[in-house]
Amino acid sequence: MNKAILLLALPVIMFSSCKKEVTEVRQVDQAFSAIYTINPGDWTTSDNGKSYSVSFDVPELDNIIYQNGAVLVYLSFDGNAYYEALPQVFDGITYGAIHGDGFVGVDMSALSGNAIDPPQKQVLAKIVLIDATKLALHKDINLKDLQQVERAFNIK
Repeated sequence: MNKAILLLALPVIMFSSCKKEVTEVRQVDQAFSAIYTINPGDWTTSDNGKSYSVSFDVPELDNIIYQNGAVLVYLSFDGNAYYEALPQVFDGITYGAIHGDGFVGVDMSALSGNAIDPPQKQVLAKIVLIDATKLALHKDINLKDLQQVERAFNIK
């Protein structure tokens, strides 16, 4: 009798020790960055020196990032010791950035509206692209209600 119980219990013990592992694959939104060098001759003007601009081809800035993500632009005037986020006003000069599908532009002009000179040394532009999931997929969520947002996006 003991042998029969032992034989019946053996498969239960063997199979109960097996562990099923589940691997979950999730989309992870990412950020990408690149540093561009702006040489003094790269700045162009179309209004007799009242403003200057430069444009960068950024093929990674696709329609998905354009529609749902973000583009951040920073400038460094000292060889990357520090970067300033745009838009920015420095010494009476305004710096801004625009972007579209495949490009980022940086512009500068004087607050006074007077003509200015473009930078006479290299300027570094750090461009950061942030991929993101469209929030409109959760139209029923009140984004001003922290508890609803935490439940909807499984934030703990």
